[in-house]
Amino acid sequence: MLNSSEGKSPMPIFDSIEARIKKVLANHQRPLVVFDVDDTLVDCRYRKSVVFKDFASQPEIQKKWPVESQKLLNHNWQNICYLVNDNLKCIGVTDKDFGKAVYDFWFKHYFTYPYLVLDRAFPRAPEFVKRCEAMGAHIVYLTARDHLGMYQGTIEALKNLDFPMHAPHIHVMLKPEISMNDHHFKVGALEQIASLGEVVASFENELINLNAMAERFPEAGMYWRKTLYAPDPPPPHANVETMLHFP
Repeated sequence: MLNSSEGKSPMPIFDSIEARIKKVLANHQRPLVVFDVDDTLVDCRYRKSVVFKDFASQPEIQKKWPVESQKLLNHNWQNICYLVNDNLKCIGVTDKDFGKAVYDFWFKHYFTYPYLVLDRAFPRAPEFVKRCEAMGAHIVYLTARDHLGMYQGTIEALKNLDFPMHAPHIHVMLKPEISMNDHHFKVGALEQIASLGEVVASFENELINLNAMAERFPEAGMYWRKTLYAPDPPPPHANVETMLHFP
């Protein structure tokens, strides 16, 4: 469940979260559990794979790049990598023009509503969030998806995947503009989150974001969802534990 730093024997995760929640409630404060969405709660590989296959299925693409498009069509979604280019490398596609065409199509479609609802929850992720909710925590979904283009798809997808939604104790935070840097948005959102209550735990796949949360909320449990993440992450903060799967 958890891979912690050497020498540590962490309390089982639900016991740890529940103890923190009880402590905050005893102080008449509002406990918060913060969840990133992409590659933390939902597995984005399937959505990325569908975008790739929709690109490679186009007749004009198959005519122009028959070998490359077939390789992309055969690419199993469970083997999808973080970067578009890395996916092409792992299936032996080196044509730069094909790579640029794939990237342009991916960038235009991957962040749009019809594709967002294709996301799949990681095993036991909805049940995990519900258990935190049942313990008395408010749930904060903190995602760097942009509000204008991705809010509808995000809400619909989370609801369809059976994550807690549409209640006063559920908070959904998206960045206001697509051009805004993801990390800057999340760091800027920390004070807004602090105004909602006291963070007892946070879950995130990007260490640069989780480290900032660990600095801001030193008493909270910090869990790195080691799934897909941007290349060359920083070393984890001392308070960060690695979480490979939801228990």
